[in-house]
Amino acid sequence: MNCDGEQPVDLVTDDTCRELLEHHASVFAEVDREASALVVAAHVHWANLSSSTVLLATPTLSLRAYHLDPSFLWAPLDARNAVFAWARGVSIAQLAATTQLFADLPDDCGGDVLEYLEVMMPRKVMLNLAAHSSSPKASAWVHLIVSAAAVVSISRISSQ
Repeated sequence: MNCDGEQPVDLVTDDTCRELLEHHASVFAEVDREASALVVAAHVHWANLSSSTVLLATPTLSLRAYHLDPSFLWAPLDARNAVFAWARGVSIAQLAATTQLFADLPDDCGGDVLEYLEVMMPRKVMLNLAAHSSSPKASAWVHLIVSAAAVVSISRISSQ
């Protein structure tokens, strides 16, 4: 909103631009209301990147490509942090699934490792998720999110 109380959508004269701003405003409002909606949408996008065939699921949010930029700078802080936490968990799961030492640990020890790493998912779910639901493209996208999370965190700290 500007100093005259006008929203960006009030100032546009182009229908395409108006539709884009209205769509973004509705997505932002939904994510601001329910941060977990963005995590669900990110998870669906990740699962769809993992599949070489048809879409595995339809997200509840109708996101456009720019909404899925790994930094999620457009999103409210709580939603962005939730996606960053989800991506961190998936990244750890992908790493654990490819690390034989972790796979050989007894369940209680593996659970202790995950608890220490603050991964909030059961070990069996995590290993199943990583072993059966990933592709190089999906893995790369998750790693970009984790990298962006570090950059965004450093930027926030340095600007305070």
